[in-house]
Amino acid sequence: MKRRSLLDPWAKGLLLVLAAAGAAVFFAAFKAAPGRALAALLLGNVYFLMLAAAALVFIAIQYLSGAGWSVLFRRVPEAMTAYLPAGALVMLAVLAGAKYLYPWAQAGAVHDELLLEKAGYLNLPGWTARTALALFSWWWFSRAIAGHSRAQDLDGGAGHTRKASRLSAIFLVVFGITFTLASVDWVMSLDPHWYSTIFPWYMFGGAFIQAVAAVTLLTLLLARRGLLPGFGDGHRRDLGKYLFAFSVFWTYLWFCQFLLIWYANLPEEISYYAARSSRGWLAVQTLSVAANFLAPCALLLRASAKKDGRFLAAACLSLCAGRWLDLYVMIMPSLQVSARPQWLDAPVFLGLASVFVLLFDRAFAAAPPQPVKDPYLEESLHHRG
Repeated sequence: MKRRSLLDPWAKGLLLVLAAAGAAVFFAAFKAAPGRALAALLLGNVYFLMLAAAALVFIAIQYLSGAGWSVLFRRVPEAMTAYLPAGALVMLAVLAGAKYLYPWAQAGAVHDELLLEKAGYLNLPGWTARTALALFSWWWFSRAIAGHSRAQDLDGGAGHTRKASRLSAIFLVVFGITFTLASVDWVMSLDPHWYSTIFPWYMFGGAFIQAVAAVTLLTLLLARRGLLPGFGDGHRRDLGKYLFAFSVFWTYLWFCQFLLIWYANLPEEISYYAARSSRGWLAVQTLSVAANFLAPCALLLRASAKKDGRFLAAACLSLCAGRWLDLYVMIMPSLQVSARPQWLDAPVFLGLASVFVLLFDRAFAAAPPQPVKDPYLEESLHHRG
C-alpha cells in the first residue's frame, strides 16, 4: 500500500515554486548570456545526475558483496535514482545549446587543427548517442534492480536477491564504461585542448562520496522521523567509515592529477590548472579541498564521532557543498568567467534540487521504507558494526 508523502502540502508547494522559479531564471538569463546560463544548468544537472547514478552504484556494491548491514536503509538510494529521467530531459536543453558551451560544437572549430583531429569523437551526433546510452542504461538498471527489491516485498522470494546481484555485476561493468564517456563528454570536453587519463576516476571519486553523503544524510533524517526503526550506531559507524575512506580516496585522485600535470609542465596540460589558479579560482579550489577532505576528516577521525549523528550530518553537508565547489571549478573557468558565483547560480541549482527532492519523496513513498521480506533484513536490524 502506498504511504503518505514525507512532505506536507506547504513544503511541497514551496519546492514546486522553487522549481518553477529556477526554470524562469534560467530562461531569463539564457536570453542575456546563453553560455553562462547553460553552464549553471549543466553544473546542477551533472551534480544530481551523477548523484543518482552513484546511488545505484552503492546499491550494486552491496548486492554484489552480499552485504547485509545496509539492507535496512536500501530504499533511500533506490529512491534517489528517481531523478534519472528528469536529468535526461534537462540534458536535452544542454544538447540544444551545446554550441554555447563546447568549443568543438562551434562553427570556429573547423579552423582549429587539434579540434579537427578530435572531430571523429567530439561531434554532436556522437555526444548525443553516448549521452543517450549512458542515461538509458543507468535508468534501465535502476528500474530492474529496484524492481526485484519491490517484488520481493510481495512474495519474499530469495531468487530476487540473486537476480539483483547478477544485474548489479553487469551494471558495474556498463557503468564503468558509460560513466567514463559521460565524464569526458559532459565536463572534460569543455576544455577540448586539455586531457587527463585520471579524470573519469576523479569524477567517480567525487560522485560516489557525494552519493554516500546524501544517502547518509537522508537516512539520518528519515530515522529521526521514525521511518527506519533499527537504524543504530553500527550503521552510522559503517557509513562514517565509507565517508572517511572515500574522502581520502577523492583527495588522492585530486593530488595525483594535479601533481603529475604540475611535474610534467606540458603546455597542453598545465593550461587547465593555470586558468584555475588565477582570477580568484585558487581560493575556490582551496575551499573545495577543505570541504571535501579537511572538514570530513577532522569531523570523523575519532571512532566515536562516526557513531554520532551530529558529526555525520556535518561531514555530509560539507561533502555535498564540496562536490558543488568541485564541479564549479571544473566547469566555470572553461567559459573564462570570474570565480565569483553569479545571481543565477543559486536559483537554477535550487530549482533542480527541488525536482530531486520531489521525485525522491514520490519514489520513497511508493514502497515500504524497508525491504520487509529481504533475507538479510534481520541481519541488518541487529547490525552492531
